[in-house]
Amino acid sequence: MGKFINAFLFVLICSNSIIAQNYYYSLQETQETTTPIKEVRNVNELISELKSDANLYLLPGTYTLQERINLKDIYNLNITGADNVVIQGKLENLIRFEEDAENISFNNIVFKSTSTAKATDYGGLIYFNNANARNIHFEGCTFSCPNTDTNGLKFVSQGPYRSKKIVIINCTFQDIGRMAIETVNHDYDDVFRMEDVTVKDCYFNNLGTKSKYGMAISLSGTGKNAEITDNIIIDAKDRAIENVAWNNVLIQNNELTTVKNAYNPISMNRRAGGSLYMKDVIVKGNSGTVTGNSPHLIELYHLDGLEYSNNNFSADALHLNDVKNSSFRDNFHSSDGGIGLYVEYKSSSNTFYDNTLISVRNYATTVHFFEGATANTLENNEIIKKGAGGTVYLDEDGGNINLDLTN
Repeated sequence: MGKFINAFLFVLICSNSIIAQNYYYSLQETQETTTPIKEVRNVNELISELKSDANLYLLPGTYTLQERINLKDIYNLNITGADNVVIQGKLENLIRFEEDAENISFNNIVFKSTSTAKATDYGGLIYFNNANARNIHFEGCTFSCPNTDTNGLKFVSQGPYRSKKIVIINCTFQDIGRMAIETVNHDYDDVFRMEDVTVKDCYFNNLGTKSKYGMAISLSGTGKNAEITDNIIIDAKDRAIENVAWNNVLIQNNELTTVKNAYNPISMNRRAGGSLYMKDVIVKGNSGTVTGNSPHLIELYHLDGLEYSNNNFSADALHLNDVKNSSFRDNFHSSDGGIGLYVEYKSSSNTFYDNTLISVRNYATTVHFFEGATANTLENNEIIKKGAGGTVYLDEDGGNINLDLTN
């Protein structure tokens, strides 16, 4: 037995030695093939070094562009800024990528536009236009363009183009003329041209300073696989988080609030690109108070199998339109509008369990099922009408199952 144990230990030690040796050779090979870091000191060096297979470190300072930088077919480009690095210009686009853009990363850089141009929709400060954008990473960056109608980041993949694995982490979007982040595939053929987008731990404030389309995050047109989590959004002008025809989307633990602008905190509406219901969508653990005279409702249209749970909002209506087979559980929703829970047009076979639904305006209806909304079930909800007059519950077709109230 002792000989067997000794032999086993000898084999194990040799195996570990071989594994360690292989790891060393692998690490050595990785180190040898890593692109050397190139220090950049001024704007001319920056422009000349933005190319494939470059690993750039920008020394502290302001890099002022006189013209937009146009990049085509760029691979393996990493740009990291020291503290207090600003790339700016009196431009609507600072950097524009076309065709292939693969393995691109920006870290710790401020992007700023001082343009005051008045025309609409200039794209973005960083603009992937008609591009195959793959493995794109932004981390610790700041975007600002308060006086012109452009986005912080914009990705357009239509026709033959495809984009995948776009990650935006710990970035700040402050005073944005149009949208902070937008992905676009407006072709009407239901092809998933955009995939795998992550927006996490970002801060958004004062969006749409020069446009009515002031959104934080817009997934516009057919796509799949997105995670929008742990973001703070203050004062969008139109919608905060928009999903237009994306499947497999997680919207979780985002905080959405108003200081001066009312807006729709979450909007899902298949009005641009695509013809199918959005599926495998989860909206969970989001919260905030959004008030004002402009629309500020939770807008949920054209969904099949939505999970909407553990959200806590004070806003206008929780509005369902053509939503089916979906679950609404453990939510708190206080509405300052004319309706609290607003269910209409072919919304069917949805379940509402353990929610608190409140209307605070006078002459409001707390829960309203419109004509065409049938076979929905309410159970164990707390339904509260605080304002004078109005109605607690109204079912126009009478085809819904309400186990909480008898009206």
